Amino acid sequence: MDQHSEMILNEYREQYANFHIIREIVLNKLKEFVAEFGVVVNSVEARIKDEGSLAGKLELKGYKYQNLLDITDIVGARVVTFYMDEVDKFAAKVESSFDIDWDNTIDKRKTHKIDQFGYMSLHYICRIPKEMYYNPDFPIVNELRIEIQLRSVLQHAWAAIQHDTGYKTDVEIPREYLRNFNRLAGLLELADDAFCNMRNSIEDYRRRVKQVVKNGKLDDIELNGDSYKAYLENGGFDDINKRIATIGNMEIEEVSLANFLKVYKSFGFTTLKELDDFVKEYSDLAYELSIRQFTGKDIDIITSVTGPLSLCIVYALSKDMGVSIIKLILDAIYGPRKINERIANRYTNIGKSMGLLRSGDLDE
Repeated sequence: MDQHSEMILNEYREQYANFHIIREIVLNKLKEFVAEFGVVVNSVEARIKDEGSLAGKLELKGYKYQNLLDITDIVGARVVTFYMDEVDKFAAKVESSFDIDWDNTIDKRKTHKIDQFGYMSLHYICRIPKEMYYNPDFPIVNELRIEIQLRSVLQHAWAAIQHDTGYKTDVEIPREYLRNFNRLAGLLELADDAFCNMRNSIEDYRRRVKQVVKNGKLDDIELNGDSYKAYLENGGFDDINKRIATIGNMEIEEVSLANFLKVYKSFGFTTLKELDDFVKEYSDLAYELSIRQFTGKDIDIITSVTGPLSLCIVYALSKDMGVSIIKLILDAIYGPRKINERIANRYTNIGKSMGLLRSGDLDE
């Protein structure tokens, strides 16, 4: 290594503690963006170029740099999103939050010709503005340029593939392999678009379901995870829970009712209308079951599971399903527990006293 490159390397050593300050500022800011958007991303990371890597770079290209500030990737950060269109959201935040060096910033998504495929990523070269952080004792924090890469997870996969093969551009790829590289790159690009379109379609479907459920039009809505969630958000079991709570002036603690969906599916319900009819038809019996269960008990709080569970119990008992099915319902909702069989027997005895078991048996 020549003397000039050694001088830059010494400067790197002297400023190393400041690089950690820069790294933390950039990383925290990118995490703020993620929280602000409320999205899940594949990764948010930042690194400091290690001394060995910098030394190798200086040995090859040291003549290009007058000093340390000429090197733009001492500190690098990256956000990898799951969807391609989210890259633009982060790009807008980076541009409005950092001082961008536009001359060295590269949007590789726009560099390909119309019939060309390959690595696509957005590489910002920027500085930390004083409004974000300023300490006169550490001026390099605002002077050093940093690289922020934004890409989708499939773009990231393509970058990893190129790195693994050792080919960085189409120019380097032997002609006999170039066609296959371009075909694979094209497939990844199509997949990126397809995943975005699929997510948008799912979000549109969920919005439509929420609106239809809110309007009370349940006839043609398939019972699935999305429609069931909309039904819960619209207070599908609120009335029965509030009614049961009046038995002992009890409070209701809200807990997840997600596990009930598989129980309703096992009952053969296929639409929200069938679920809603079930709630209306068996509410009186569920309330009577709860009266027999809670009257005289010193209970101050019930969970939001109480109403839906009581509905399931009286439905199963009225269909003469017996202890074994009641236990399976409890297993599905609470997970397998030794106590579930004892609870199932207690519910079955209550059901028998209510005249729900046609056969009069405690089990099938």
